[in-house]
Amino acid sequence: MERSGLTDGLDTGDDVCLIAQIADGQSGALSDLYRRRGGALFRFLQRMLSDDPDAEEVLQDTFVCIWRRARTYDPAKSGPLTWMIMIARGLALDRLRQRSRRRVGTERLQASETDFRVEVDTAQAHLEAEERSRRLGSALGALPEPQRRAIELAFYRGCTQEEIAQATGEPLGTIKARIRRGMLSLRFRLQNRHD
Repeated sequence: MERSGLTDGLDTGDDVCLIAQIADGQSGALSDLYRRRGGALFRFLQRMLSDDPDAEEVLQDTFVCIWRRARTYDPAKSGPLTWMIMIARGLALDRLRQRSRRRVGTERLQASETDFRVEVDTAQAHLEAEERSRRLGSALGALPEPQRRAIELAFYRGCTQEEIAQATGEPLGTIKARIRRGMLSLRFRLQNRHD
């Protein structure tokens, strides 16, 4: 571990003694261990997490775990600093996984919000189109029969004014006048109902 810059030249025997005192419930020993190794562990976590607030939180969690696990520490299996680093590393990896899940969850939420907005916009557009169609049908039904019939033939069936004149046997000028008057009446009715 010396290659990573985590040792600070302090005697690890002192760390072993402090961990033993923590295992015996001496809270002052935890504070002493924090003063001795907190800076080195924080630098390790900063490099791993690339985020100071996360590194600070994980450092706190590391010392809580040290407090809880002090009885399980065995100096024959690992050095005290190695043991503390492994605790910090595990918690940092958990934090990185949380970030990843949060990012995926945020992306999913944004995608579902977009889908929902599209559905709402589509439904709203459909309702507005139905309302316009209903208003138009109502206004069209209020027109005199000759105007309504000429407009329906022109706009719903796509007939030209000449074709309407031939189909009804009416003069072309009469058909043009009926369509024009009917359209003006429709516009007036629709504007007054909309306002």
